[in-house]
Amino acid sequence: MINARKRILETTVMFVIPVVALHMLDDISINDVKTFPKYICYGMLFLAVINVIQLVVYLNKIRPIQWPTSLRWSSPFKGGPIPFPTRRVVISLVLMTAYIFTMETIGFYLAGFLYFLLILLALDPAKPSLASTGKKALYALIFMAVIYLLFSEMLGVVIPSGIAL
Repeated sequence: MINARKRILETTVMFVIPVVALHMLDDISINDVKTFPKYICYGMLFLAVINVIQLVVYLNKIRPIQWPTSLRWSSPFKGGPIPFPTRRVVISLVLMTAYIFTMETIGFYLAGFLYFLLILLALDPAKPSLASTGKKALYALIFMAVIYLLFSEMLGVVIPSGIAL
C-alpha cells in the first residue's frame, strides 16, 4: 500500500529543489562551474518523473496517512483519522518568509535568532511558559553563536549585516 500524502509531498519536494537550484544556477556566469550541478539537478528531475509515474500507476492502492506523534498538533480523534498539522505548516511558512525578507534589514544573525526562537515556540505543542521560553531563547542563542563562529570566524563568509552589526 502506498501512503498518498507522503508520496505527493516527496514528489513535490523532488521537483521543487532541482527547479530552484537550476534557477539559482542561471545567475552564475561561468559555464564550467555550473555544469556538474546542472547534471545533478537534471538527474533529480528524472527521479521525480519516475516517482510521478509510480504514483499514477499505483494510485488505486493508496491508503490514508498515519502521522507520527511528533507531527500531531493535537491528540487524534477517537476512531477517526489523525488531522494534518496545517496550522504548523502555515506558521512555519509564514515565519520562513518573514525571515527571508527581514534578513537584509535587521541582519542575518538577529533574524536567524528570532526565526529559530519563534519556530521553536510555534512548533512546540505545549503552552509556552517563561522558563520554557527562556530555555528556547538560550538554544537559539547557542545555535546562532555556533553559526557565527563557523561561518564568520572560521570560514570568513560575508553575511548580510543589516542594522544589528
